[in-house]
Amino acid sequence: MNSQLIVKNIQNLYKTCPLEKIQLYEQELVVVVKSNVLHDILTFFKHHTLFQFNILTCITGVDYPNNKYRFKLVYELLSIRYNIRFRVKTFTHELFGIDSCDQLYFSAGWYECEI
Repeated sequence: MNSQLIVKNIQNLYKTCPLEKIQLYEQELVVVVKSNVLHDILTFFKHHTLFQFNILTCITGVDYPNNKYRFKLVYELLSIRYNIRFRVKTFTHELFGIDSCDQLYFSAGWYECEI
């Protein structure tokens, strides 16, 4: 399965899943979601047979102090089966928390502590 087929499958999901935006930047696939559905989206992309993003390679946090939702979190996933990398982005601010995904991806606990 190549990246175009993954993009096509995700575009089909766009109609039914709560995805905010789908971006393709220099062969890198990025999906923007609301923070309240982040855990559900990560669970879906990990366990669905068409995607199988079983490895969380990194979580990055970025602070934009002038924005209303000033914190951007970027989850970078890897599908070993299809050899594709994938990013899930979400935005939040200091009053809203993000559900932990350390039960879903064991490496997430360390990254979440660092953020």
